[in-house]
Amino acid sequence: MDHDTARAQADDVRRAHLAASRPSLPRAACALSALCAGAGVALAAQGEPGRQHLAFTAAAVLLFAAAHLLPAALRRRRGLHGHRGWSRTENATFLLVAVSLLVSGSTGGRELAWIFAGLGVVSAVAWYAMLRGVLVAGGRPRA
Repeated sequence: MDHDTARAQADDVRRAHLAASRPSLPRAACALSALCAGAGVALAAQGEPGRQHLAFTAAAVLLFAAAHLLPAALRRRRGLHGHRGWSRTENATFLLVAVSLLVSGSTGGRELAWIFAGLGVVSAVAWYAMLRGVLVAGGRPRA
Protein backbone atom coordinates (compact mmCIF):
# COMPACT_ATOMS: atom_id res chain seq x y z
CA MET A 1 0.00 0.00 0.00
CA ASP A 2 1.43 3.37 -0.95
CA HIS A 3 1.50 6.45 1.26
CA ASP A 4 -1.38 8.29 -0.49
CA THR A 5 -3.74 5.33 -0.20
CA ALA A 6 -2.95 4.91 3.49
CA ARG A 7 -3.53 8.61 4.12
CA ALA A 8 -6.86 8.52 2.26
CA GLN A 9 -8.01 5.51 4.27
CA ALA A 10 -6.97 7.16 7.55
CA ASP A 11 -8.91 10.31 6.57
CA ASP A 12 -11.99 8.20 5.78
CA VAL A 13 -11.79 6.54 9.19
CA ARG A 14 -11.38 9.91 10.94
CA ARG A 15 -14.36 11.40 9.07
CA ALA A 16 -16.52 8.40 9.93
CA HIS A 17 -15.58 8.64 13.61
CA LEU A 18 -16.38 12.37 13.74
CA ALA A 19 -19.67 11.91 11.88
CA ALA A 20 -20.71 9.20 14.32
CA SER A 21 -19.94 11.27 17.41
CA ARG A 22 -21.51 14.52 16.16
CA PRO A 23 -23.52 14.21 12.96
CA SER A 24 -24.24 17.32 10.95
CA LEU A 25 -27.43 19.02 12.03
CA PRO A 26 -29.86 21.08 9.94
CA ARG A 27 -28.79 24.68 9.39
CA ALA A 28 -31.98 26.09 10.92
CA ALA A 29 -31.47 24.11 14.14
CA CYS A 30 -27.82 25.15 14.31
CA ALA A 31 -28.76 28.79 13.75
CA LEU A 32 -31.44 28.67 16.46
CA SER A 33 -29.06 27.04 18.92
CA ALA A 34 -26.32 29.57 18.10
CA LEU A 35 -28.80 32.43 18.51
CA CYS A 36 -29.75 31.10 21.96
CA ALA A 37 -26.11 30.78 22.99
CA GLY A 38 -25.23 34.28 21.76
CA ALA A 39 -28.29 35.84 23.39
CA GLY A 40 -27.47 34.06 26.64
CA VAL A 41 -23.99 35.57 26.65
CA ALA A 42 -25.32 39.02 25.78
CA LEU A 43 -27.94 38.91 28.54
CA ALA A 44 -25.54 37.76 31.26
CA ALA A 45 -24.42 41.32 32.12
CA GLN A 46 -27.57 43.30 31.35
CA GLY A 47 -29.90 45.14 33.72
CA GLU A 48 -29.61 47.26 36.81
CA PRO A 49 -28.41 45.55 39.99
CA GLY A 50 -31.20 43.81 41.83
CA ARG A 51 -34.26 42.03 40.49
CA GLN A 52 -33.80 43.23 36.93
CA HIS A 53 -30.28 41.80 36.77
CA LEU A 54 -31.50 38.57 38.36
CA ALA A 55 -34.20 38.27 35.67
CA PHE A 56 -31.64 38.76 32.89
CA THR A 57 -29.35 36.18 34.49
CA ALA A 58 -32.23 33.68 34.70
CA ALA A 59 -33.05 34.32 31.03
CA ALA A 60 -29.39 33.75 30.15
CA VAL A 61 -29.41 30.41 31.97
CA LEU A 62 -32.56 29.35 30.09
CA LEU A 63 -31.02 30.36 26.77
CA PHE A 64 -27.82 28.44 27.53
CA ALA A 65 -29.93 25.39 28.37
CA ALA A 66 -31.85 25.73 25.11
CA ALA A 67 -28.61 26.11 23.13
CA HIS A 68 -27.34 22.86 24.63
CA LEU A 69 -30.57 20.85 24.63
CA LEU A 70 -31.67 21.55 21.04
CA PRO A 71 -28.71 19.74 19.41
CA ALA A 72 -28.96 16.99 22.05
CA ALA A 73 -32.63 16.45 21.20
CA LEU A 74 -31.86 16.29 17.48
CA ARG A 75 -29.09 13.75 18.14
CA ARG A 76 -31.50 11.67 20.24
CA ARG A 77 -34.06 11.78 17.42
CA ARG A 78 -31.41 10.33 15.10
CA GLY A 79 -30.74 7.50 17.55
CA LEU A 80 -27.57 8.83 19.19
CA HIS A 81 -27.70 8.73 22.98
CA GLY A 82 -24.98 10.10 25.23
CA HIS A 83 -21.82 11.88 24.22
CA ARG A 84 -18.52 10.28 23.33
CA GLY A 85 -15.29 11.47 21.79
CA TRP A 86 -15.17 15.03 20.46
CA SER A 87 -18.81 15.58 21.32
CA ARG A 88 -18.07 15.12 25.04
CA THR A 89 -15.15 17.56 24.85
CA GLU A 90 -17.22 20.16 22.98
CA ASN A 91 -20.07 19.92 25.48
CA ALA A 92 -17.74 20.19 28.48
CA THR A 93 -16.15 23.27 26.93
CA PHE A 94 -19.59 24.82 26.29
CA LEU A 95 -20.62 24.21 29.91
CA LEU A 96 -17.40 25.69 31.35
CA VAL A 97 -17.61 28.77 29.15
CA ALA A 98 -21.30 29.29 29.96
CA VAL A 99 -20.71 29.07 33.71
CA SER A 100 -17.70 31.39 33.60
CA LEU A 101 -19.61 33.96 31.52
CA LEU A 102 -22.56 33.80 33.90
CA VAL A 103 -20.34 34.30 36.94
CA SER A 104 -18.39 37.18 35.41
CA GLY A 105 -21.57 38.74 34.00
CA SER A 106 -23.39 38.55 37.31
CA THR A 107 -20.54 40.26 39.17
CA GLY A 108 -19.96 42.95 36.55
CA GLY A 109 -21.82 46.23 36.28
CA ARG A 110 -23.69 47.84 33.42
CA GLU A 111 -20.44 49.10 31.95
CA LEU A 112 -19.71 45.54 30.78
CA ALA A 113 -23.00 45.24 28.86
CA TRP A 114 -21.47 46.21 25.49
CA ILE A 115 -18.54 43.87 25.98
CA PHE A 116 -20.91 40.99 26.69
CA ALA A 117 -23.02 41.92 23.66
CA GLY A 118 -19.90 41.61 21.49
CA LEU A 119 -18.96 38.36 23.18
CA GLY A 120 -22.49 37.13 22.42
CA VAL A 121 -21.96 37.68 18.70
CA VAL A 122 -18.60 35.90 18.77
CA SER A 123 -20.08 33.04 20.80
CA ALA A 124 -22.99 32.62 18.40
CA VAL A 125 -20.68 32.44 15.39
CA ALA A 126 -18.36 29.96 17.09
CA TRP A 127 -21.21 27.74 18.33
CA TYR A 128 -22.81 27.72 14.85
CA ALA A 129 -19.49 26.80 13.22
CA MET A 130 -18.94 24.00 15.71
CA LEU A 131 -22.44 22.58 15.27
CA ARG A 132 -22.14 22.66 11.49
CA GLY A 133 -18.87 20.76 11.71
CA VAL A 134 -16.49 23.51 10.63
CA LEU A 135 -14.80 23.44 14.03
CA VAL A 136 -14.22 20.42 16.20
CA ALA A 137 -12.35 19.99 19.44
CA GLY A 138 -8.66 19.62 18.86
CA GLY A 139 -8.59 22.30 16.17
CA ARG A 140 -9.00 19.96 13.22
CA PRO A 141 -11.68 21.10 10.75
CA ARG A 142 -14.07 18.53 9.40
CA ALA A 143 -13.95 17.77 5.72
